[in-house]
Amino acid sequence: MKSDLRLGHRHRRKRGRAAARIATVCMLAGGALTLVHYVRFINTDLPLPDGVTLGGIPVGGLRGDRAIAQLQAVYATPVTLRYGESVFQLQPHRVEFKVHGAAMLRQLTLPDAPIRFWDTLRGRPQPPAPQELGLEASFSREKLRAFLIDVARRYDRPAFTPWTDPEQLVTVISPPAQLLRIDASLPFVEAALQRPTERSTELLVSIRPSEAPTLELLEGQLRDYLERRSFDGLLSLYLVDLRSGDELQRNWLHAEALPAEPGVAFSGMSIMKITFLAEFYRQVSGGALPYELDLVEKAVTESSNWTSNLLIEWIGDLDAARGLQRLNESYERLGLRSTFIGGLYDTEEPPGFRHTPANSRSDVNTQPDAYMQTTSADIGRLLRGIYRCARSGDGLLIDTFGAEFTPEECTAMLDWLSANRIGVLLEAGVPEGTVVAHKHGWAQGEPIGDAGVVFTSGGDYVLVCYVWVPDYTYWDENSQLLADVSKAIYFYFNPIIP
Repeated sequence: MKSDLRLGHRHRRKRGRAAARIATVCMLAGGALTLVHYVRFINTDLPLPDGVTLGGIPVGGLRGDRAIAQLQAVYATPVTLRYGESVFQLQPHRVEFKVHGAAMLRQLTLPDAPIRFWDTLRGRPQPPAPQELGLEASFSREKLRAFLIDVARRYDRPAFTPWTDPEQLVTVISPPAQLLRIDASLPFVEAALQRPTERSTELLVSIRPSEAPTLELLEGQLRDYLERRSFDGLLSLYLVDLRSGDELQRNWLHAEALPAEPGVAFSGMSIMKITFLAEFYRQVSGGALPYELDLVEKAVTESSNWTSNLLIEWIGDLDAARGLQRLNESYERLGLRSTFIGGLYDTEEPPGFRHTPANSRSDVNTQPDAYMQTTSADIGRLLRGIYRCARSGDGLLIDTFGAEFTPEECTAMLDWLSANRIGVLLEAGVPEGTVVAHKHGWAQGEPIGDAGVVFTSGGDYVLVCYVWVPDYTYWDENSQLLADVSKAIYFYFNPIIP
């Protein structure tokens, strides 16, 4: 019996040792398998946790290599640049733009490998806190600057110096200069390269006004025009820019400049009627009567000499001699030293001739009418005075006569002169619809003249021109010359911008 008990005890001991061995083997096998899985786990490119953002790009759930590829794809898209109305693209590789994705991944804060492995085995991984890492990238600033320099070379629009077209008689000026501000634009392009979205920017551009033409340029154009035409007469010109006050006063004989002062004496012709208009409004008070305005209308817009004589009589209180005297007194007070009137139109009475600075010069003599004379500058200064009186209540008329003139009366004078529409001379040189407040004058074989205020979008100006040819001033060619001069001056104030 005891032997049986011992035998049974031995069997139980053997079975216990076997079970222990089996357990030990299982534990060792499990540990080995766990070790194998752990080794594989720590050597595997695991997906990044949710909530990870690199350089503004969500990469949670992507493995490291895929996350880097995603970053590179986004930051390889072109940057759109706008230069004024032009739009073009900058490819990042042109400036060696590179995303340092691996370095960014190394900065992520993740749980230690054993903890992540244990959480994975349990099937309950603990999500880490969301992480956002800024972009790490590099690029060549030298190549970016070189790129912008090339943009400036291709897209900049420098201004050019104004020039004149001798055939078309126009002045051409540059559009405003458009220049890329390279140093100021660099930070904006750099920022756009490093944004994952809204990869565009406006380049900074400097806009500089174009250079304005000068009166010297205009003078050269007119002189060249006379030379090209081989003009064998005299062009007397007075021009004033009513905005700046700049004046151009020239007398060209056979395209050679004569002294501007004291002016060249010309027959007054119908251009003198501008002075009658001014004297009429100086004397009228309380508003003109209808028959008085009828005199003005026929004298100015119809250029009636008979009505002009009646207007002179009205100025002299129905005494023509007194009217002539009052006109001459006003010329003197206004400083029109080379202007006088010594008789009525078409009269046969002896003229009341006067010596003036203009008709006393010896280098040129247009054989002016002994009854009435003036110069381009005298008439031009009177027109300037009318304009200033109308627009700002100052100028020659106001300075000389004070309250005897009102802006409303001066405006009425300009309106009367604007109603004188003939379609030639000054009017022929400006585009249709341009207001020209003027009075013209010519006679058979005599000088051709026109004097007026021209109203334009580019600036108002006074222009008085006389054309005279010693032997005979033919209408066709010389009226066209005056119209051409008018055109050149109009496009000086309203230049062409290509």
